[in-house]
Amino acid sequence: MNSTTACNTGSCGGPDGPSCTVPAHKETSRNEPPVEETDQVWIEAGFLPPAGYRQAVALLHRLAMNGEPVAPLLSHALTAAPEILSGPEHDQNYRVLNPAKLRRTAEEFGIDLTDRNNTEIARAVTLAIIGEYGVKKPEDHI
Repeated sequence: MNSTTACNTGSCGGPDGPSCTVPAHKETSRNEPPVEETDQVWIEAGFLPPAGYRQAVALLHRLAMNGEPVAPLLSHALTAAPEILSGPEHDQNYRVLNPAKLRRTAEEFGIDLTDRNNTEIARAVTLAIIGEYGVKKPEDHI
């Protein structure tokens, strides 16, 4: 598992572990989307994907944390048909915050950076993060 998404897959937040939650009463403007507990993953990855992808990861996170068996199926569907959330016309909605972090994260996922711009890399990282929810952990087979 990639350390970038450790919070997403439930490896923290236990009784002795760190919490993955964001304060519920954070002040935001009407134009600013609500902060999800999974948004830190995107900051650490160096970019923000379109809202649909952020919401999908938040949903996958909640499903996985509740042990819902639908999470891997939904993850597979979203990686097989990513246009469900965002088509090519939405690629301009990726906000690259830190190109060096983005490229480092992509390399951690084994994504080929050759001849790809930052938006293409961010899209590939987004799908890789969503795809991690489709992978069963070894302890799931016990």
